[in-house]
Amino acid sequence: MRINGRRTKKLTVAFQFLFANQAAWKCDTCRSQGLEKKRRCGWLNFPEESHKTVWARGGVAVSTCPKSLVTGDSLSFLEDYQTSKLLGGYGDVNELPSRKADAFVLLEQLVAKERSNEQ
Repeated sequence: MRINGRRTKKLTVAFQFLFANQAAWKCDTCRSQGLEKKRRCGWLNFPEESHKTVWARGGVAVSTCPKSLVTGDSLSFLEDYQTSKLLGGYGDVNELPSRKADAFVLLEQLVAKERSNEQ
């Protein structure tokens, strides 16, 4: 899957990482086992020369640790989206800030794809 835009990719990775086995990606455990170089930990600022995939799920593949790739903005959009769905929707999409509206549209698409893959 090719994803346009850095923010979109980070949000997609955050969404997919939410459904993944996160236990294998705990920073302390990873460092104690010496896996931070192999998994290309984003906190260590490796050069972008390698395109070897270190994590993949749902058609999304990244060449750096997914945990270090997920931003606070992505998590915030995910939480806002989940909260709005629990409360019955996000109201008039035209009233939302454009970044949040874009994020919610993408998350709706990802949720629909996730549901279709379950069946």
